[in-house]
Amino acid sequence: DSEVKSSVAGIRNALADLAELVVEADNGGSGAVAASGREKITAMSSEVVSSNPYSRLMALKRMGIVDNYEDIRTFSVAVVGIGGVGSVAAEMLTRCGIGKLILFDYDVVELANMNRLFFRPEHSGLSKVEA
Repeated sequence: DSEVKSSVAGIRNALADLAELVVEADNGGSGAVAASGREKITAMSSEVVSSNPYSRLMALKRMGIVDNYEDIRTFSVAVVGIGGVGSVAAEMLTRCGIGKLILFDYDVVELANMNRLFFRPEHSGLSKVEA
């Protein structure tokens, strides 16, 4: 019983930490933003070129399916659990141009579950968020 209470307390503390990260991200904080290796795109263009990763998504706006696709850059999303489903969700949110993405997972990458994750064998032992 005390082990369960301790585990619940740990989960509550982790959720409180996550809530703080979401508030910080919404207020323009940079603590949860990782370096991407390329400059941030300041304005979303509908021009279809290889340097514009969002151009095909902007076609939704041109077709009248989405009113203002640029607004997606103002949203923050937290993904709790970067396993088989969470890693795919994080990748798709990134590809859609979400403004801020906060990844939260205490687990590490293991070779035993490599078949269902988007990680490489050299990531084994790293936290899922770092990998």
